[in-house]
Amino acid sequence: MKVKKFEIQACCGKKAVIFKTDQPVTKDTLASFLTLGFQEAPNFTKAGILYVTNDYFVISGPIGSDKLQIKCRVVECEEKLKSLEETLSNL
Repeated sequence: MKVKKFEIQACCGKKAVIFKTDQPVTKDTLASFLTLGFQEAPNFTKAGILYVTNDYFVISGPIGSDKLQIKCRVVECEEKLKSLEETLSNL
């Protein structure tokens, strides 16, 4: 999966990170995140939204869309984002 990273202005002077993929997010994408150690929020999945978390990120986006919103949970975000982008490219 090819991934492009975009940073957009968000609330309170922060930046939001969006990953745009070359293919739509599917339940297979969700399964891939689960094998990488992410945890699913089943209530979101039932509503058609991918919502997974781990120690570093909260990743969300509508199933069927080609965009994922990434929220960092750690200070060293940029380094972790590069690793995540590389991992997603290999899916």
